[in-house]
Amino acid sequence: MSIPGLLFVFGDAGPQLSDAEFNDWYDNEHVPLRMAIPAFRTTSRWAAVDGRHPHYLATYDLASLSVLDEAPYNTFAATRSPRETDVIRRVQLLDRRTYGVLEPVFEPSTGYDEARGAPGPTLITLQIDIRPELEDDLNRWYAEEHIPLLAKVPGWRRSRRFVLMDAGPAKGTDASKLVVRPPKYLAVHEWDSPTSFETEEFRYATSTPWRMKLFESADVWDKREFKEMRTWVQG
Repeated sequence: MSIPGLLFVFGDAGPQLSDAEFNDWYDNEHVPLRMAIPAFRTTSRWAAVDGRHPHYLATYDLASLSVLDEAPYNTFAATRSPRETDVIRRVQLLDRRTYGVLEPVFEPSTGYDEARGAPGPTLITLQIDIRPELEDDLNRWYAEEHIPLLAKVPGWRRSRRFVLMDAGPAKGTDASKLVVRPPKYLAVHEWDSPTSFETEEFRYATSTPWRMKLFESADVWDKREFKEMRTWVQG
């Protein structure tokens, strides 16, 4: 049985496509086609607030990773509308990654309504690559210290971890092939607002000796911050 997963897509409209046209296509054609598939539980679109690129992010929560290899999803590239074909040709970047859920699955904050599917409106993503001999330590840090500490920070909603399964540009784009494979580990943290990051609880959770040891040992430790643009919920 295929494991639950996350389809994670960075995007930049680029010089040949306006942001307005890119967002209209994404919201009114691209996402609705995918949300017609029951295994796509929720989709959220995000905009970067950290001044970095890629500027856009889309996250698709999947009941099963196998849906990506089945019809109708695996027919979309061959059955695109003329509009979508044109947008895909002109867009600067659609960096598509698939992740499997990593256990343990952490309980969300009290009152978090997973059935409603609404994420925290502020999103932190953290991509990490670390030497294989340190992976067990990284996983123990998340489970035994880091996420339990984050759960005590006012405004924390939910934290989830994933492992990279596949990556590459969307079919049909003019974007260059990925030269470097993305980091193996992804953590996604949902928050009520960025004010949480100014609290003593957050500062402590992100500066413990265990955390700093892993940070200094990691090959990649890439943190990004986004705000929610729109969310779609199945059903």
